[in-house]
Amino acid sequence: MDINKDDLKKFIWLSPAIIAFLLALIPTLKYQWPLSWDVIYHVILADVYAQYGLVFTNPLINVPYGGSIGYPPLFHLLTAALGTLFKTDFFQITRFLQPFLVMFLVLSVTYVGRKFYGNIAGISAGFLVLSSLILGTRLIYPLPENLALIFLTISIYCYYYSITEKSFKYAILAGVLFIITLLTHQAVPIVLFLTITAFTLVELFLYRDIQVIKNYGAFLLLPVLLLAVGVTVLSTSYPDVFNNILNNGNMEINQIILSNSLNQPINMLSYGKLGILTGIFALIGAVFALKRRQKKDIFIFTWIILVFLLINANLFGVNILSFRLLTYILIPVSILGGFGLSQVYYKLKDYERFSSQNFRTTFLISMLALATFSGVIVMENPQIAYNNIENQYGTLQITPTDSMVDLANWFDKNGNKNKTILTNNPYVGTFITAKTSMPLSGDDFGEFTSSPSLKQYFKEIGIGYVVLDKRLSFQSTNGTFYRVKYDGAMYPLFYYSGDIHDNLDEILPNFATVAYENKDFIVLSLR
Repeated sequence: MDINKDDLKKFIWLSPAIIAFLLALIPTLKYQWPLSWDVIYHVILADVYAQYGLVFTNPLINVPYGGSIGYPPLFHLLTAALGTLFKTDFFQITRFLQPFLVMFLVLSVTYVGRKFYGNIAGISAGFLVLSSLILGTRLIYPLPENLALIFLTISIYCYYYSITEKSFKYAILAGVLFIITLLTHQAVPIVLFLTITAFTLVELFLYRDIQVIKNYGAFLLLPVLLLAVGVTVLSTSYPDVFNNILNNGNMEINQIILSNSLNQPINMLSYGKLGILTGIFALIGAVFALKRRQKKDIFIFTWIILVFLLINANLFGVNILSFRLLTYILIPVSILGGFGLSQVYYKLKDYERFSSQNFRTTFLISMLALATFSGVIVMENPQIAYNNIENQYGTLQITPTDSMVDLANWFDKNGNKNKTILTNNPYVGTFITAKTSMPLSGDDFGEFTSSPSLKQYFKEIGIGYVVLDKRLSFQSTNGTFYRVKYDGAMYPLFYYSGDIHDNLDEILPNFATVAYENKDFIVLSLR
Protein backbone atom coordinates (compact mmCIF):
# COMPACT_ATOMS: atom_id res chain seq x y z
CA MET A 1 0.00 0.00 0.00
CA ASP A 2 1.37 3.42 -1.01
CA ILE A 3 1.82 5.94 1.78
CA ASN A 4 0.41 9.33 0.87
CA LYS A 5 2.74 12.12 2.00
CA ASP A 6 -0.17 14.42 2.76
CA ASP A 7 -1.72 11.79 5.01
CA LEU A 8 1.64 11.30 6.70
CA LYS A 9 1.88 15.03 7.40
CA LYS A 10 -1.58 14.95 8.96
CA PHE A 11 -0.52 12.42 11.56
CA ILE A 12 3.13 13.29 12.12
CA TRP A 13 2.12 15.51 15.05
CA LEU A 14 1.34 12.27 16.93
CA SER A 15 5.03 11.27 16.83
CA PRO A 16 6.04 12.85 20.20
CA ALA A 17 3.27 10.94 21.99
CA ILE A 18 4.23 7.66 20.31
CA ILE A 19 7.89 8.13 21.24
CA ALA A 20 6.84 9.10 24.78
CA PHE A 21 4.96 5.81 25.04
CA LEU A 22 8.00 3.85 23.84
CA LEU A 23 10.32 5.69 26.23
CA ALA A 24 7.99 5.02 29.16
CA LEU A 25 8.00 1.33 28.28
CA ILE A 26 11.71 1.17 29.19
CA PRO A 27 11.25 1.42 33.00
CA THR A 28 7.79 -0.14 32.84
CA LEU A 29 9.16 -3.39 31.43
CA LYS A 30 12.46 -3.16 33.31
CA TYR A 31 10.98 -2.95 36.83
CA GLN A 32 8.25 -5.16 38.25
CA TRP A 33 6.68 -2.39 40.36
CA PRO A 34 5.14 0.94 39.39
CA LEU A 35 7.50 3.86 39.87
CA SER A 36 7.13 6.21 42.88
CA TRP A 37 6.37 5.25 46.45
CA ASP A 38 3.23 7.45 46.37
CA VAL A 39 1.43 4.98 44.13
CA ILE A 40 1.38 2.44 46.98
CA TYR A 41 -1.10 4.61 48.87
CA HIS A 42 -3.24 5.00 45.74
CA VAL A 43 -3.29 1.22 45.28
CA ILE A 44 -4.68 0.93 48.82
CA LEU A 45 -7.47 3.38 47.96
CA ALA A 46 -8.31 1.42 44.81
CA ASP A 47 -8.46 -1.73 46.96
CA VAL A 48 -10.72 0.04 49.49
CA TYR A 49 -13.16 1.15 46.78
CA ALA A 50 -13.14 -2.33 45.23
CA GLN A 51 -13.98 -3.92 48.60
CA TYR A 52 -16.19 -1.34 50.29
CA GLY A 53 -17.53 0.90 47.52
CA LEU A 54 -17.28 4.69 47.58
CA VAL A 55 -16.41 5.43 51.21
CA PHE A 56 -14.79 8.43 52.89
CA THR A 57 -12.77 6.63 55.55
CA ASN A 58 -10.00 4.14 54.78
CA PRO A 59 -10.58 1.10 57.03
CA LEU A 60 -7.23 -0.50 56.16
CA ILE A 61 -4.94 2.12 57.70
CA ASN A 62 -4.78 3.89 61.05
CA VAL A 63 -6.76 1.02 62.57
CA PRO A 64 -8.94 1.06 64.67
CA TYR A 65 -9.87 4.66 63.82
CA GLY A 66 -9.45 4.55 60.04
CA GLY A 67 -7.82 7.15 57.84
CA SER A 68 -9.71 10.00 56.20
CA ILE A 69 -9.67 9.82 52.40
CA GLY A 70 -8.66 13.25 51.17
CA TYR A 71 -8.15 12.33 47.52
CA PRO A 72 -10.88 12.67 44.87
CA PRO A 73 -11.82 9.16 43.74
CA LEU A 74 -11.67 9.10 39.93
CA PHE A 75 -8.14 7.70 39.52
CA HIS A 76 -8.70 5.04 42.17
CA LEU A 77 -12.08 4.03 40.75
CA LEU A 78 -10.43 3.73 37.33
CA THR A 79 -7.67 1.54 38.78
CA ALA A 80 -10.20 -0.61 40.65
CA ALA A 81 -12.39 -0.97 37.56
CA LEU A 82 -9.47 -1.97 35.31
CA GLY A 83 -8.13 -4.40 37.91
CA THR A 84 -11.55 -6.00 38.33
CA LEU A 85 -12.19 -6.10 34.57
CA PHE A 86 -8.86 -7.72 33.71
CA LYS A 87 -8.61 -9.69 36.98
CA THR A 88 -5.18 -8.16 37.55
CA ASP A 89 -3.34 -6.97 40.62
CA PHE A 90 -3.82 -3.22 41.15
CA PHE A 91 -0.05 -2.73 41.33
CA GLN A 92 0.29 -4.08 37.82
CA ILE A 93 -2.62 -1.97 36.59
CA THR A 94 -0.88 1.21 37.77
CA ARG A 95 2.42 -0.05 36.39
CA PHE A 96 0.98 -0.46 32.90
CA LEU A 97 -0.84 2.88 33.16
CA GLN A 98 2.59 4.58 33.21
CA PRO A 99 3.25 4.69 29.44
CA PHE A 100 -0.35 5.61 28.65
CA LEU A 101 -0.42 8.56 31.05
CA VAL A 102 2.89 9.86 29.69
CA MET A 103 1.68 9.39 26.11
CA PHE A 104 -1.58 11.28 26.61
CA LEU A 105 0.09 14.07 28.58
CA VAL A 106 2.65 14.61 25.81
CA LEU A 107 -0.16 14.33 23.26
CA SER A 108 -2.12 17.07 25.05
CA VAL A 109 0.92 19.39 25.10
CA THR A 110 1.60 18.68 21.42
CA TYR A 111 -2.03 19.31 20.49
CA VAL A 112 -2.27 22.61 22.37
CA GLY A 113 1.13 23.78 21.08
CA ARG A 114 -0.01 22.93 17.56
CA LYS A 115 -3.24 24.87 17.99
CA PHE A 116 -1.41 27.89 19.40
CA TYR A 117 1.60 28.09 17.12
CA GLY A 118 1.35 25.55 14.30
CA ASN A 119 2.39 22.01 13.49
CA ILE A 120 6.16 22.34 13.92
CA ALA A 121 5.77 24.23 17.19
CA GLY A 122 3.38 21.60 18.55
CA ILE A 123 5.63 18.69 17.62
CA SER A 124 8.62 20.53 19.07
CA ALA A 125 6.72 21.20 22.32
CA GLY A 126 5.98 17.50 22.71
CA PHE A 127 9.62 16.55 22.18
CA LEU A 128 10.80 19.23 24.62
CA VAL A 129 8.69 17.59 27.33
CA LEU A 130 10.64 14.39 26.63
CA SER A 131 13.94 16.23 27.15
CA SER A 132 12.98 17.33 30.66
CA LEU A 133 14.32 15.65 33.80
CA ILE A 134 10.78 15.94 35.15
CA LEU A 135 9.88 13.14 32.75
CA GLY A 136 11.71 10.76 35.09
CA THR A 137 10.97 12.46 38.41
CA ARG A 138 7.20 13.10 38.07
CA LEU A 139 5.61 12.55 34.64
CA ILE A 140 6.38 8.82 34.50
CA TYR A 141 4.61 8.20 37.80
CA PRO A 142 1.12 6.64 37.57
CA LEU A 143 -0.54 9.21 39.83
CA PRO A 144 -3.89 11.07 39.87
CA GLU A 145 -2.03 14.35 39.36
CA ASN A 146 -0.64 13.32 35.98
CA LEU A 147 -4.06 12.14 34.81
CA ALA A 148 -5.56 15.48 35.86
CA LEU A 149 -2.81 17.46 34.09
CA ILE A 150 -3.96 16.02 30.76
CA PHE A 151 -7.42 17.54 31.28
CA LEU A 152 -5.92 20.79 32.61
CA THR A 153 -3.96 21.32 29.40
CA ILE A 154 -6.94 20.68 27.12
CA SER A 155 -9.29 22.72 29.31
CA ILE A 156 -7.02 25.77 29.19
CA TYR A 157 -6.89 25.57 25.39
CA CYS A 158 -10.68 25.18 25.14
CA TYR A 159 -11.18 28.31 27.20
CA TYR A 160 -8.62 30.23 25.14
CA TYR A 161 -10.44 29.11 21.97
CA SER A 162 -13.79 30.16 23.43
CA ILE A 163 -12.41 33.68 23.93
CA THR A 164 -10.78 34.06 20.52
CA GLU A 165 -13.68 32.51 18.60
CA LYS A 166 -16.49 33.82 20.86
CA SER A 167 -17.67 30.25 21.41
CA PHE A 168 -19.58 29.49 24.60
CA LYS A 169 -19.61 25.83 23.61
CA TYR A 170 -15.87 25.56 24.18
CA ALA A 171 -16.12 27.46 27.47
CA ILE A 172 -18.67 24.89 28.65
CA LEU A 173 -16.36 22.08 27.47
CA ALA A 174 -13.55 23.66 29.49
CA GLY A 175 -15.91 23.57 32.49
CA VAL A 176 -16.63 19.87 31.93
CA LEU A 177 -12.89 19.15 31.91
CA PHE A 178 -12.58 21.27 35.06
CA ILE A 179 -15.13 18.98 36.74
CA ILE A 180 -13.05 15.95 35.74
CA THR A 181 -9.95 17.49 37.35
CA LEU A 182 -12.01 18.16 40.50
CA LEU A 183 -12.81 14.44 40.63
CA THR A 184 -9.17 13.47 40.09
CA HIS A 185 -6.82 15.64 42.15
CA GLN A 186 -6.82 18.46 44.70
CA ALA A 187 -4.19 20.86 43.35
CA VAL A 188 -4.73 20.63 39.59
CA PRO A 189 -8.25 22.16 39.56
CA ILE A 190 -6.99 25.05 41.71
CA VAL A 191 -4.24 25.83 39.19
CA LEU A 192 -6.71 25.39 36.32
CA PHE A 193 -9.26 27.72 37.92
CA LEU A 194 -6.63 30.38 38.65
CA THR A 195 -5.24 30.17 35.10
CA ILE A 196 -8.64 30.56 33.48
CA THR A 197 -9.49 33.38 35.87
CA ALA A 198 -6.21 35.07 34.93
CA PHE A 199 -7.05 34.68 31.21
CA THR A 200 -10.41 36.30 31.91
CA LEU A 201 -8.84 39.25 33.71
CA VAL A 202 -6.31 39.77 30.92
CA GLU A 203 -9.07 39.75 28.32
CA LEU A 204 -11.23 42.05 30.43
CA PHE A 205 -8.66 44.69 31.40
CA LEU A 206 -5.96 44.46 28.72
CA TYR A 207 -8.22 43.92 25.72
CA ARG A 208 -11.27 45.61 27.30
CA ASP A 209 -13.57 42.81 26.19
CA ILE A 210 -16.45 42.81 28.66
CA GLN A 211 -18.07 39.94 26.77
CA VAL A 212 -15.48 37.61 28.31
CA ILE A 213 -17.63 37.63 31.45
CA LYS A 214 -20.10 35.48 29.51
CA ASN A 215 -17.34 33.01 28.61
CA TYR A 216 -16.31 32.87 32.25
CA GLY A 217 -19.91 32.29 33.27
CA ALA A 218 -20.24 29.51 30.70
CA PHE A 219 -17.07 27.91 32.07
CA LEU A 220 -18.42 27.97 35.63
CA LEU A 221 -21.99 27.03 34.72
CA LEU A 222 -21.82 23.25 35.01
CA PRO A 223 -19.36 23.14 37.96
CA VAL A 224 -21.55 25.56 39.96
CA LEU A 225 -24.76 23.71 39.06
CA LEU A 226 -23.16 20.39 39.97
CA LEU A 227 -21.93 21.83 43.26
CA ALA A 228 -25.35 23.28 44.09
CA VAL A 229 -27.19 20.05 43.29
CA GLY A 230 -24.61 17.97 45.15
CA VAL A 231 -24.72 20.12 48.27
CA THR A 232 -28.54 20.18 48.26
CA VAL A 233 -28.95 16.43 47.80
CA LEU A 234 -26.23 15.42 50.25
CA SER A 235 -27.13 17.91 52.98
CA THR A 236 -30.82 16.99 52.90
CA SER A 237 -30.81 13.27 52.08
CA TYR A 238 -27.37 12.14 53.28
CA PRO A 239 -26.28 14.55 56.04
CA ASP A 240 -23.75 12.09 57.49
CA VAL A 241 -22.03 11.74 54.13
CA PHE A 242 -22.12 15.52 53.64
CA ASN A 243 -20.52 16.17 57.04
CA ASN A 244 -17.91 13.48 56.33
CA ILE A 245 -16.94 15.19 53.07
CA LEU A 246 -16.70 18.58 54.79
CA ASN A 247 -14.60 17.21 57.64
CA ASN A 248 -12.22 15.35 55.33
CA GLY A 249 -11.91 18.43 53.11
CA ASN A 250 -11.11 20.67 56.07
CA MET A 251 -8.53 18.18 57.36
CA GLU A 252 -6.87 18.03 53.95
CA ILE A 253 -6.74 21.83 53.63
CA ASN A 254 -5.37 22.24 57.16
CA GLN A 255 -2.69 19.64 56.46
CA ILE A 256 -1.58 21.43 53.30
CA ILE A 257 -1.62 24.90 54.86
CA LEU A 258 -0.21 24.13 58.30
CA SER A 259 2.24 21.28 57.75
CA ASN A 260 5.76 22.66 57.33
CA SER A 261 7.03 19.15 56.59
CA LEU A 262 5.23 19.31 53.23
CA ASN A 263 6.86 22.58 52.26
CA GLN A 264 9.85 22.07 49.98
CA PRO A 265 10.94 25.45 48.54
CA ILE A 266 13.07 25.38 45.41
CA ASN A 267 15.89 27.60 44.15
CA MET A 268 16.60 28.86 40.65
CA LEU A 269 18.77 25.84 39.87
CA SER A 270 15.71 23.64 40.30
CA TYR A 271 14.30 25.10 37.09
CA GLY A 272 17.10 23.25 35.32
CA LYS A 273 14.92 20.16 35.68
CA LEU A 274 12.75 21.61 32.93
CA GLY A 275 15.59 20.67 30.58
CA ILE A 276 18.39 22.58 28.88
CA LEU A 277 16.77 22.41 25.45
CA THR A 278 13.42 23.48 26.90
CA GLY A 279 15.01 26.46 28.64
CA ILE A 280 17.02 27.61 25.61
CA PHE A 281 14.16 27.47 23.15
CA ALA A 282 11.65 28.89 25.65
CA LEU A 283 13.89 31.96 25.99
CA ILE A 284 14.11 32.23 22.20
CA GLY A 285 10.34 31.81 21.98
CA ALA A 286 9.86 34.50 24.63
CA VAL A 287 11.93 36.97 22.57
CA PHE A 288 9.87 36.36 19.43
CA ALA A 289 6.61 36.41 21.40
CA LEU A 290 7.49 39.71 23.08
CA LYS A 291 8.20 41.27 19.69
CA ARG A 292 4.76 40.29 18.33
CA ARG A 293 2.69 40.35 21.54
CA GLN A 294 -0.26 38.59 19.96
CA LYS A 295 -3.11 37.47 22.21
CA LYS A 296 -1.88 33.87 22.20
CA ASP A 297 1.55 35.06 23.36
CA ILE A 298 0.08 37.15 26.18
CA PHE A 299 -1.99 34.19 27.36
CA ILE A 300 1.02 31.85 27.34
CA PHE A 301 3.01 34.42 29.35
CA THR A 302 0.07 34.76 31.75
CA TRP A 303 -0.03 30.99 32.23
CA ILE A 304 3.71 30.79 32.92
CA ILE A 305 3.79 33.80 35.26
CA LEU A 306 0.83 32.50 37.26
CA VAL A 307 2.42 29.10 37.89
CA PHE A 308 5.77 30.76 38.63
CA LEU A 309 4.08 32.86 41.33
CA LEU A 310 2.45 29.74 42.76
CA ILE A 311 5.81 27.95 42.85
CA ASN A 312 7.21 30.83 44.88
CA ALA A 313 4.11 31.31 47.05
CA ASN A 314 6.14 30.25 50.11
CA LEU A 315 7.91 33.62 49.86
CA PHE A 316 4.55 35.18 50.71
CA GLY A 317 3.95 32.83 53.65
CA VAL A 318 1.83 30.28 51.75
CA ASN A 319 2.87 26.67 52.35
CA ILE A 320 2.96 24.84 49.02
CA LEU A 321 4.62 21.85 47.37
CA SER A 322 6.82 24.00 45.14
CA PHE A 323 8.84 21.18 43.59
CA ARG A 324 5.70 19.47 42.30
CA LEU A 325 4.53 22.63 40.56
CA LEU A 326 7.56 22.40 38.28
CA THR A 327 5.51 19.81 36.39
CA TYR A 328 2.74 22.37 35.92
CA ILE A 329 5.03 25.07 34.55
CA LEU A 330 6.73 22.59 32.21
CA ILE A 331 3.57 22.50 30.07
CA PRO A 332 3.38 26.18 29.01
CA VAL A 333 7.18 26.54 28.98
CA SER A 334 7.42 23.59 26.56
CA ILE A 335 4.75 25.17 24.35
CA LEU A 336 6.71 28.44 24.34
CA GLY A 337 9.90 26.46 23.68
CA GLY A 338 8.22 24.68 20.77
CA PHE A 339 7.33 28.08 19.35
CA GLY A 340 10.94 29.19 19.79
CA LEU A 341 12.31 26.14 17.97
CA SER A 342 9.82 26.59 15.14
CA GLN A 343 10.83 30.25 14.78
CA VAL A 344 14.51 29.31 14.55
CA TYR A 345 13.56 26.80 11.85
CA TYR A 346 11.69 29.45 9.86
CA LYS A 347 14.20 32.27 10.44
CA LEU A 348 17.10 30.19 9.12
CA LYS A 349 15.57 30.77 5.70
CA ASP A 350 16.63 34.43 5.96
CA TYR A 351 20.32 33.46 6.00
CA GLU A 352 21.65 32.29 2.66
CA ARG A 353 24.12 29.82 4.18
CA PHE A 354 21.38 28.07 6.18
CA SER A 355 18.37 28.71 3.98
CA SER A 356 18.18 25.37 2.19
CA GLN A 357 15.27 23.12 3.07
CA ASN A 358 17.64 20.21 3.69
CA PHE A 359 19.72 22.14 6.22
CA ARG A 360 16.71 23.48 8.10
CA THR A 361 15.07 20.04 8.18
CA THR A 362 18.33 18.47 9.38
CA PHE A 363 18.58 21.09 12.13
CA LEU A 364 15.00 20.47 13.27
CA ILE A 365 15.34 16.69 13.23
CA SER A 366 18.66 16.96 15.10
CA MET A 367 17.01 18.99 17.89
CA LEU A 368 14.12 16.54 18.15
CA ALA A 369 16.54 13.60 18.14
CA LEU A 370 18.60 15.26 20.89
CA ALA A 371 15.43 15.73 22.94
CA THR A 372 14.57 12.06 22.45
CA PHE A 373 18.10 11.02 23.42
CA SER A 374 17.75 13.05 26.62
CA GLY A 375 14.53 11.19 27.32
CA VAL A 376 16.26 7.84 26.81
CA ILE A 377 18.97 8.81 29.31
CA VAL A 378 16.33 9.80 31.87
CA MET A 379 14.37 6.57 31.39
CA GLU A 380 17.52 4.42 31.58
CA ASN A 381 18.71 6.03 34.82
CA PRO A 382 18.45 3.32 37.53
CA GLN A 383 17.63 5.99 40.13
CA ILE A 384 14.22 6.36 38.51
CA ALA A 385 13.06 3.21 40.32
CA TYR A 386 14.36 4.01 43.79
CA ASN A 387 12.93 6.12 46.57
CA ASN A 388 15.07 6.71 49.63
CA ILE A 389 14.81 8.44 52.98
CA GLU A 390 17.95 10.10 54.29
CA ASN A 391 18.42 11.10 57.92
CA GLN A 392 21.12 11.12 60.58
CA TYR A 393 20.94 7.32 60.77
CA GLY A 394 21.73 6.74 57.10
CA THR A 395 19.81 6.06 53.90
CA LEU A 396 16.72 3.86 53.91
CA GLN A 397 15.24 2.48 50.70
CA ILE A 398 11.42 2.47 50.74
CA THR A 399 10.95 1.16 47.20
CA PRO A 400 9.77 -2.49 47.37
CA THR A 401 12.79 -4.77 47.79
CA ASP A 402 12.96 -8.55 47.41
CA SER A 403 12.82 -9.04 51.17
CA MET A 404 9.87 -6.63 51.41
CA VAL A 405 8.03 -8.60 48.72
CA ASP A 406 8.82 -11.89 50.50
CA LEU A 407 7.44 -10.37 53.70
CA ALA A 408 4.21 -9.32 51.97
CA ASN A 409 3.90 -12.74 50.34
CA TRP A 410 4.20 -14.39 53.77
CA PHE A 411 1.33 -12.25 55.08
CA ASP A 412 -0.69 -12.98 51.95
CA LYS A 413 -0.43 -16.72 52.61
CA ASN A 414 -0.34 -16.86 56.40
CA GLY A 415 -1.73 -13.58 57.73
CA ASN A 416 -5.05 -13.36 59.56
CA LYS A 417 -6.79 -10.39 57.94
CA ASN A 418 -8.89 -9.92 61.06
CA LYS A 419 -5.69 -8.96 62.88
CA THR A 420 -3.80 -5.68 62.57
CA ILE A 421 -0.10 -5.05 61.90
CA LEU A 422 2.04 -2.75 64.05
CA THR A 423 5.49 -1.87 62.72
CA ASN A 424 8.50 0.33 63.39
CA ASN A 425 8.53 1.22 59.65
CA PRO A 426 5.09 2.38 58.42
CA TYR A 427 6.41 2.60 54.83
CA VAL A 428 6.83 -1.16 54.87
CA GLY A 429 3.50 -1.56 56.64
CA THR A 430 1.78 0.48 53.95
CA PHE A 431 3.26 -1.74 51.24
CA ILE A 432 2.08 -4.87 53.05
CA THR A 433 -1.43 -3.40 53.28
CA ALA A 434 -1.44 -2.49 49.58
CA LYS A 435 -0.24 -5.97 48.60
CA THR A 436 -2.34 -8.06 50.98
CA SER A 437 -5.20 -5.91 52.38
CA MET A 438 -3.86 -6.57 55.88
CA PRO A 439 -5.00 -3.74 58.22
CA LEU A 440 -2.27 -1.41 59.51
CA SER A 441 -2.35 0.02 63.03
CA GLY A 442 -2.21 3.75 63.56
CA ASP A 443 -0.63 3.39 67.01
CA ASP A 444 2.85 4.70 67.75
CA PHE A 445 5.47 1.98 68.00
CA GLY A 446 6.05 2.14 71.76
CA GLU A 447 8.23 0.23 74.16
CA PHE A 448 7.08 -3.36 74.67
CA THR A 449 6.53 -4.78 78.12
CA SER A 450 5.19 -8.10 79.29
CA SER A 451 2.49 -6.45 81.36
CA PRO A 452 -1.05 -7.91 81.18
CA SER A 453 -2.39 -4.42 80.49
CA LEU A 454 -0.37 -4.11 77.25
CA LYS A 455 -1.47 -7.57 76.15
CA GLN A 456 -5.09 -6.64 76.86
CA TYR A 457 -4.71 -3.33 74.99
CA PHE A 458 -3.32 -5.06 71.91
CA LYS A 459 -6.18 -7.54 72.06
CA GLU A 460 -8.78 -4.79 72.32
CA ILE A 461 -7.53 -2.90 69.26
CA GLY A 462 -6.88 -6.08 67.30
CA ILE A 463 -3.09 -6.01 66.91
CA GLY A 464 -1.97 -9.51 66.02
CA TYR A 465 1.41 -8.93 64.40
CA VAL A 466 4.46 -6.77 65.00
CA VAL A 467 6.83 -6.25 62.06
CA LEU A 468 10.38 -5.20 62.91
CA ASP A 469 12.50 -3.64 60.18
CA LYS A 470 16.03 -4.75 61.08
CA ARG A 471 17.49 -1.99 58.91
CA LEU A 472 16.30 0.63 61.43
CA SER A 473 19.26 0.40 63.77
CA PHE A 474 22.36 2.38 64.69
CA GLN A 475 25.33 1.95 67.01
CA SER A 476 24.86 3.27 70.52
CA THR A 477 27.63 5.53 71.81
CA ASN A 478 27.24 4.38 75.43
CA GLY A 479 26.55 0.68 74.84
CA THR A 480 22.91 0.79 75.96
CA PHE A 481 20.01 -0.58 73.91
CA TYR A 482 17.12 1.82 73.43
CA ARG A 483 14.51 3.00 70.93
CA VAL A 484 14.50 6.36 69.10
CA LYS A 485 11.64 7.97 67.19
CA TYR A 486 12.48 9.80 63.97
CA ASP A 487 9.72 12.05 62.61
CA GLY A 488 9.82 11.75 58.85
CA ALA A 489 7.92 13.83 56.29
CA MET A 490 5.12 11.27 56.02
CA TYR A 491 5.57 8.66 58.73
CA PRO A 492 7.57 8.30 61.95
CA LEU A 493 10.34 5.70 61.94
CA PHE A 494 11.51 3.89 65.08
CA TYR A 495 15.19 2.98 65.33
CA TYR A 496 17.02 0.79 67.84
CA SER A 497 20.51 1.50 69.15
CA GLY A 498 21.86 -1.91 68.21
CA ASP A 499 21.27 -4.97 66.07
CA ILE A 500 17.57 -5.85 66.32
CA HIS A 501 18.02 -9.58 65.76
CA ASP A 502 20.75 -9.88 68.40
CA ASN A 503 18.69 -7.92 70.93
CA LEU A 504 15.35 -9.53 70.18
CA ASP A 505 14.97 -10.79 73.75
CA GLU A 506 14.99 -7.20 74.99
CA ILE A 507 12.27 -6.21 72.51
CA LEU A 508 9.91 -9.18 72.74
CA PRO A 509 7.13 -9.25 75.32
CA ASN A 510 6.42 -12.69 76.77
CA PHE A 511 3.24 -13.02 74.69
CA ALA A 512 5.04 -12.68 71.33
CA THR A 513 6.83 -15.31 69.25
CA VAL A 514 8.83 -15.07 66.03
CA ALA A 515 6.58 -16.24 63.19
CA TYR A 516 8.76 -15.27 60.23
CA GLU A 517 12.17 -13.76 59.52
CA ASN A 518 14.14 -12.87 56.42
CA LYS A 519 17.18 -10.72 55.67
CA ASP A 520 15.55 -7.43 56.65
CA PHE A 521 12.41 -8.18 58.63
CA ILE A 522 11.08 -10.09 61.63
CA VAL A 523 7.39 -10.86 62.15
CA LEU A 524 6.21 -11.33 65.72
CA SER A 525 2.92 -13.10 66.29
CA LEU A 526 1.06 -12.00 69.42
CA ARG A 527 -0.74 -14.63 71.46
